[in-house]
Order: sequence, then C-alpha cells, then structure tokens
Amino acid sequence: MTTLTISPQGQITLPAEVLSRDAWKNNPELVLLSVGDMVVLRPAYYLKNDDISGLGGFFANNAVHLSTEELCESVSLKSV
Repeated sequence: MTTLTISPQGQITLPAEVLSRDAWKNNPELVLLSVGDMVVLRPAYYLKNDDISGLGGFFANNAVHLSTEELCESVSLKSV
C-alpha cells in the first residue's frame, strides 16, 4: 500500500509503479469514483454500464438483478 499526500492546491502525485501501467499509457484521462471513504481511479475509456461487480468487495457478489420497477415497488408513493 502506498500513502499519497494532497498538496495545499489539492494535487497528488501518482507513484511510478502506478503510472507505468499499460492502462494509462495511451489514454491519460482518468475517472475518479468516490465511494464512502474510498477513492478509485479508472481509465476514462471504460464504457459506462450498470455493472458494479468490477468495484470488488461487497459489490463483487452482486448476483441479484432487479428492474427499476421492482426496486421502486417497496417505496411506492401511491395512496393506500
């Protein structure tokens, strides 16, 4: 694990072993994901999709697939 320092201007310097990865060489644009107290940098060329399994951890076993209607069903605002 590597510790990074944030400068007073809000900048960080990535270590050489991170910068040397093939994913960054031809496309230096990155996407920053902030989830709770975790920050993830990914190459910007990844296509947007609804699959969160690539985040790992809790999300890696995301085997339940629900439609939008199923997700909203339990919080329906219809009058009873």
